[in-house]
Amino acid sequence: MIHEFRPFTKATPIIDAHAHMGSYRNFNIPWNDADGMIEQMDAAGIDLACVSHHASISADHTYGNSIIRAAVSQHPGRFLGYCVINPNYPESASSEIEKCFATGSFAGFKAHPELHGNYPLNGPGYEPMWKYADAHGLPVLFHSYFGGDQLAIFESLANLYPGATLLLGHAGLDLGLDNAVALTTRVDNVVLDMTAMQRHCWAVEYLAARASSERLVWGSDSPFIDPTPMLGAIALAAIPEGVRDAILYHNMARILRIDLQS
Repeated sequence: MIHEFRPFTKATPIIDAHAHMGSYRNFNIPWNDADGMIEQMDAAGIDLACVSHHASISADHTYGNSIIRAAVSQHPGRFLGYCVINPNYPESASSEIEKCFATGSFAGFKAHPELHGNYPLNGPGYEPMWKYADAHGLPVLFHSYFGGDQLAIFESLANLYPGATLLLGHAGLDLGLDNAVALTTRVDNVVLDMTAMQRHCWAVEYLAARASSERLVWGSDSPFIDPTPMLGAIALAAIPEGVRDAILYHNMARILRIDLQS
């Protein structure tokens, strides 16, 4: 037997570090509003999801951020927002950041440069985001799957903004998992977000065996993807229980500076 499946017993709360909300062009995404996502989270046993709105990462960051703010308010304890700024409109960045973090609804940033005209992650339009995250010790989740910046850019940003935690979306899958793991050994503030890569055979075990257990977090990419199989890929993986608990809860709780077990 090449893989011994073991029953999964939920030992800690579960934090989804990479989720979205809302409809998206050319995609059929059922249950994409806050109520629908809560229903799916409850079915899968997910306690908290960190979310950015699809409108924010594409057409209208102000509108999208406002929807996330309302969702966090209406469902206390179930969502935390990722603030999104559009780097093509630098004149609105500072005011949008202030608005996001004035209410406690947001706990970090999400950047998707490819959907904002392939704007470079280290370009001047993103500077207010990086400076705020650095000064306040916040995570910045950014896309790294099929397009976007290279690992050298992520490394330079990690060194330039040591107070921020860089969540390397999709674990740098198409940039080479070994290369992404090596990056985590050179800088202290890069964490690999395992979203979507867990669909690949043995990818979870591969990363768990090579990366520090403190440098891995889990995300579902819901509502694009049903969170249940994405969670199952971690829950049933052949990895030590302590590593599984770190991936599903402890690491993201530390990054967000929250305790869902108290």
